[in-house]
Amino acid sequence: MGWLWNETHHLFDIDDGSFPEICICGLSADQVSAAYSFVRKIADYIVGGPRFFNCEANCEMGLDEVDNPARLVCEKKANPFHFMARSLRFADGRVHELGIFILDNAVALDYEKGPIWGEREIETLLQIILRIRSGNPQGFLRFEETVKDCDRQTIESAINRLAAT
Repeated sequence: MGWLWNETHHLFDIDDGSFPEICICGLSADQVSAAYSFVRKIADYIVGGPRFFNCEANCEMGLDEVDNPARLVCEKKANPFHFMARSLRFADGRVHELGIFILDNAVALDYEKGPIWGEREIETLLQIILRIRSGNPQGFLRFEETVKDCDRQTIESAINRLAAT
């Protein structure tokens, strides 16, 4: 295994029942909308029949009932929503499953820890984060309060190192 595995695997290895979240913050409406479209494009499968609340229509709707529900969230016409995406293929790799939370200025990704995470899967996740954050110098990552500072720095360093390659 290479440097990425050596530096980050401890953040993914052990299924402790948690679903750590990495939030890409400071995004514009166009970037949130593009991130949603990107995730939908690279995911082979969306779990269940995810729904969101459309404030204008005053009802719940399926994600596929509108063009881009993330755009509605950014326009304050819909509530933020969460959905699960499986088999996300990007940058010659695959992530088994991610939870995606769409907010009006951020996209949060949560993942289940465990043995399904190898070096290629970790790299793919970080490449997805890089892609969502690309072209946004104001963009930044936010982590759950339970994530140790040293672990936050590990993820940020790995992302920065991947970006430089």
